[in-house]
Amino acid sequence: MNTRNEADQDSALSNEEKQAKHRLQMRFGWDDLIEELIQEGQERGAFENLEGQGRPLDLDRNSYAADWALAHSIMKEHGIVPPWIEKRNRIVAETELMRRELTRQWTRYAQAYAVAQGSNRTALALQWVEVCQEWEVKLAGINKKIDDFNLGCPSDNLELFRLRLDQELRRSGANRDLAVGG
Repeated sequence: MNTRNEADQDSALSNEEKQAKHRLQMRFGWDDLIEELIQEGQERGAFENLEGQGRPLDLDRNSYAADWALAHSIMKEHGIVPPWIEKRNRIVAETELMRRELTRQWTRYAQAYAVAQGSNRTALALQWVEVCQEWEVKLAGINKKIDDFNLGCPSDNLELFRLRLDQELRRSGANRDLAVGG
């Protein structure tokens, strides 16, 4: 935050010097630049007498919806979910189910491995490798659905990220090698 002395110095700068200073801040200090721009706007009175001042914001209006605004409002009034949202919800639910099952399987194998001895441990470790290979196939199926969804999704902010087995194992507290985590 600027001190009073710095603010006085800034007001003495020419418009060109201020723009040069802002360009430099855009490269290295976004937070400071934004704070400074807001402060300058307040000093100029840019936030006074704004339309709608003192009234609550209309958060139902989506200025980015453009052509879809009417369709979205009608669907919302009638409890209809757009098809791409339904598809996204199904993929998210499938992913959550997969994660719970992966955690359940890991826990079962890790507990069995902890008490097993000799050749039983080796057999469990080999079975776990096969289970991981099966999970790779399941994740490939979910990733195909994610790719299809992302291609047909009308908005970037609804994009789903592909799943990777190593990340999913870490999320579950699991490991590819049963001997390491079990």
